[in-house]
Amino acid sequence: MAEKSKKSGAKKKKAAGEKFVQDVLIRGEAARPDEHGDLPPGATHEIVEECEGEPPKIKRRRFSIT
Repeated sequence: MAEKSKKSGAKKKKAAGEKFVQDVLIRGEAARPDEHGDLPPGATHEIVEECEGEPPKIKRRRFSIT
């Protein structure tokens, strides 16, 4: 029974992570860096990897104070 609970917890954690990434993308807080490695204004996360059929992998680069 405990093993089933662990699997359920892992699924919930994965779903929460995917929801977070989607929300960051929708708000426009994730972007690819330009040729100089800079993010556009308002972006707090860098898109570091994209695989078809999966949410992109993002990495926090800076904080927003608003």
